[in-house]
Amino acid sequence: MSTRTYLRSLPTPFLEKVIMKMFKQTTLFVAMLLGLILPQMQANAQTAAEKPMAIVAINNYNDLSKDLVYLLDLVGPPGTAQMLQQQGAGFAQMLDVTKPIGVLVQPDGILGAKLLAFIPTNNVDQILLILAGFGIVGDSTPEGLTKIDAGGTAIYIKQGAGWAFVSNTKEALASPPADPAALLGGLDKQYDVAIQGNIDAIPEVFKQLMMSQIQVGMQQSIQEPLPNETEDAFEARRALAQQGIQDVQKMINELESITAGFNIDQTRQSVYLDFSVTAKEGTDTAKQFAEEDTTTQLAGFLTDSAAVQMNVASTFDTAQADQINISLETLRTQAIAQIQNDPTIPNEELRALAIKAISTFMDVGKATLSSGKIDLAGSVNLTDTGISVVAAAVVPQAEQLDQIVREFVKIASEQDPSFPKVEIDALKKGGTSFHVIRVPIPEYETEARSAFGDAVEISIGMGPDRVYIGVGKDNLKQLEAAIDASAANKGKTVSAGLLKGSVNKILQFAAEQTQDLTLQQAAAAAASVAGKDTVSMEATTIKNGGRYRIELEAGVLKAIAVGVMAAQAEAGLDDSPF
Repeated sequence: MSTRTYLRSLPTPFLEKVIMKMFKQTTLFVAMLLGLILPQMQANAQTAAEKPMAIVAINNYNDLSKDLVYLLDLVGPPGTAQMLQQQGAGFAQMLDVTKPIGVLVQPDGILGAKLLAFIPTNNVDQILLILAGFGIVGDSTPEGLTKIDAGGTAIYIKQGAGWAFVSNTKEALASPPADPAALLGGLDKQYDVAIQGNIDAIPEVFKQLMMSQIQVGMQQSIQEPLPNETEDAFEARRALAQQGIQDVQKMINELESITAGFNIDQTRQSVYLDFSVTAKEGTDTAKQFAEEDTTTQLAGFLTDSAAVQMNVASTFDTAQADQINISLETLRTQAIAQIQNDPTIPNEELRALAIKAISTFMDVGKATLSSGKIDLAGSVNLTDTGISVVAAAVVPQAEQLDQIVREFVKIASEQDPSFPKVEIDALKKGGTSFHVIRVPIPEYETEARSAFGDAVEISIGMGPDRVYIGVGKDNLKQLEAAIDASAANKGKTVSAGLLKGSVNKILQFAAEQTQDLTLQQAAAAAASVAGKDTVSMEATTIKNGGRYRIELEAGVLKAIAVGVMAAQAEAGLDDSPF
């Protein structure tokens, strides 16, 4: 039976068309990648010793298909995963299902690059037969290669021992690596699909060309002031742009690699997308990552019982702080000038207070920058009684802000009888004074009253080096508890940055507020995978670098599937996307 006849005999014509279309598109993409984006390449011999400028890694068929089946079982209609397995079995026969697929991009001469793609198969003729069915026909060369025309550029294919090699140069196929999978650096084992750019492997001339283009673009943006931009603001913007150019140059010189990887992780019961950067060993950038302080003084504001929690615990380069300080001083001058000339300010007392407030905020901001550390945390709680938010930040000289608040409340209360009631010093704890304001909610705002009651209660606390904010019912009690918990866990190591939410809790709360059936179903779907209903964005440190991960757990995926099906039903779409 020919390959084309076999394919026609497979069940479910829709899935067959989808898979064949994906196969064709993937093949054409590789051909275009090899043939179009590198049209003027010069050939050099391929050597395994060369570090690739870029790597594309695809996990082996066995692991990848298992992951896809797991994902489709979560989000697809019943039987979808099984049908995909059946359709994929035909293609699996052409592959070594235990080995990955990869693409390497390596430098070639001064301005050239060469690609080497490899597919784990001993059946390259069968693959060529399938391509012929799409009108892609290859010709044999005297070197024993198959030549395919891709948009006017030649692509060469060679059958090796257990691998089919594809390249834009014949020379690259003269001595292909015996074990090309080893050149992927383990990316195929870490992710289902990954792309890595090795900055340190890019020829210097490429880097300089890229840098020159960046410089031209930035210089053009600072040639002249923007409309209504003051001279001070223009000079500050020019200084920041120049610093930006230096920062980009330093990044190009000191970064080692940039990686993006996608993985379906059955053990974690989630899917995630990683972005990571690493710096060259011993560089200033690598040292900054190594010295990153991810301890927090605010651990009590992070609780797993919260619907949403977030934190930032990170350090930054004081040189960058100096540049920001320049901008802050410019903003101070501009803001004060604007206040002095604002005719809408009713009296000189308020004008003086506004100027004082601006200066104080700038001073506190500069003090925070000078500390070289960002430490803030907060959480959102959703309960039967409504919404509450508690948050805190380490802010040197925050007590200066407290005096501004006291003066503002005094003047506003004296001059505006309708100003909301403020309870000054409603609580004193740990050297911090808390003030509470209650803002009434109109009766017609039924959803807001359901979430907050007849008034929104807002608490603000400012101490020697802390700023606290609470919103919602019983927020002051929650702030007290969080402060105590933070004191008991002082210096706790946390993520450099985290934003994490329980989709089940969020959807449940929204469903109760709106009585929406789809939200109820989505909430139930999120809860159906016990303890796996969170979506998160997290920054962590790795050796000589940092990693940034976006992760959706299994319950979140099931909730999304419910939403998609509901949207399709509302739009009158009956065809399944699977």
